[in-house]
Amino acid sequence: MKPNRATPKAGRVRKKGRLEGQVAIISGGSGGIGQTTAHLFANEGAKVAVHCSGLTEASLKKATEVSNKLKALGFESMPVHADVSDYGEVKELVDKVVNDWGKVGTIVCYAGLPSSRRFWQEDPLELSDDDLLSAIRVDFVGSYHFIRAAKDYMRKQHYGKIVFISSTPTIFGDEAGYRFTLAKDLNRITVKSLATKLIREYDVYLNTIAPGTVETHANKQNYNQEQWKKSIAAIPLGRAGATEDIANVALFLCSHDSDYVVGQTIVADGGEIRL
Repeated sequence: MKPNRATPKAGRVRKKGRLEGQVAIISGGSGGIGQTTAHLFANEGAKVAVHCSGLTEASLKKATEVSNKLKALGFESMPVHADVSDYGEVKELVDKVVNDWGKVGTIVCYAGLPSSRRFWQEDPLELSDDDLLSAIRVDFVGSYHFIRAAKDYMRKQHYGKIVFISSTPTIFGDEAGYRFTLAKDLNRITVKSLATKLIREYDVYLNTIAPGTVETHANKQNYNQEQWKKSIAAIPLGRAGATEDIANVALFLCSHDSDYVVGQTIVADGGEIRL
């Protein structure tokens, strides 16, 4: 028999969310899109671990603030930190989440190398080896580390969803921000290459989102005002993406709504690129 439960008061019944009972890690959860995704996933029923690099006091403070806001709203959340380029730190993070909450079923990998206008406008033919590898270590290797750290836990529970982040320049090519395009394209090809092995052997769904121009503080600092206006003018929808636009795609890919979607890149760019 099911245990007796008190009947909720009228008007206070909470609708069951699409991530009810799930445990999610939002890598880069202290950033603009990460914060929005953390709130959306919590509202959809997930326990949410908000990740930051922990390399600065500011990042730790921000992740803690995001997590505390979720807890104040009645959701279960905790701040976690790891240098994602270090597999040992990522494994320790994932182990902590599993030890505290019993499982991990959802990971969205937003963590990336902090951008700047200088990076965006640098000469792509004058990059040192360290320059070329800088974003790769964080955006790509960091994402790959989450697969390694979580795949065996997900196999034990016969279910898991991992979302990488690519970008539209990986599809059409762009000399601006070349170091970032390299890393994001590695994410896209990794999803195409490893998704079948992960679903067959680990019951893990691996997909990626390729955002176009999204209006975040971190993104806007890459452009001057005229460049930003030109970028927006190229979008058929007539506006930059909002953080909610990307978070909603992440929710789709992490919910049962996408249980027949494997190894795909979902472009979210207002119609600028058509596959």
